[in-house]
Amino acid sequence: MWVDINVHLELMPTPSVSVNQAAAAVAVKFIATGTDPDQWDWLIDRTPYLAFGLHPRYAVQTSDWMSLLECYLRENPRSAVGEIGFDFRPQMPAREVQQVVFERQLSLAKELDRPVIIHAVRSHSAVILALKRVGLSRFVIHAFSGSENIAADYLAMGGYLSAGGLLTRTPRPKALQVFRSMPRNRLLLETDAPDLPPAGMDQSSPEYLPIIGQSLALDLQISSSALEQLSYANACALFDYDFVQ
Repeated sequence: MWVDINVHLELMPTPSVSVNQAAAAVAVKFIATGTDPDQWDWLIDRTPYLAFGLHPRYAVQTSDWMSLLECYLRENPRSAVGEIGFDFRPQMPAREVQQVVFERQLSLAKELDRPVIIHAVRSHSAVILALKRVGLSRFVIHAFSGSENIAADYLAMGGYLSAGGLLTRTPRPKALQVFRSMPRNRLLLETDAPDLPPAGMDQSSPEYLPIIGQSLALDLQISSSALEQLSYANACALFDYDFVQ
């Protein structure tokens, strides 16, 4: 069983039923991550594995999103928090606004003992500082593309790193060395569907996770089935799910 830890089901161009069927056909279970309060309710009946969070893109949200987030997390006691984090590209909300939103969600995740799926774009140092301020260690950095030094900081805090479709592309990304050398009990997989497709694909989908896994397994010099098993065990450990059920 493969586990895709980050799928944006509401953004997929095909109906959720079709996405679920295609994933099941290749033995993939996935976590649907809600990034906007307007999407959270829609996700609930479409997959058993859920995450709720306010993405940095929506950090200027003016509604009472925090109370709503806490409500969704408490009503769905196995859900994770995500996708949340920092995105310091120019078109995104001000850093000060993002920081308040991110750290409030980290604090809630710590209070409820929920795993966190973290978005970190041009912001690894700030993410690390925020995690240290809150004292949270149950997290994964999605689609990790940073340096070995940054990876070491996350791993030292107890975090996981997730590998995605970018690792299949040519030229091979520098982050591939991180996944070759990191502890294998901290490695997770994702498609970030419909974004970050593997090489040769126009868009991503959870049914492509085995392609990503097979590519990474070659780089790690292990069998695809070994990577499937270890990444499954890691996902179960972080998210406290039995994905077979």
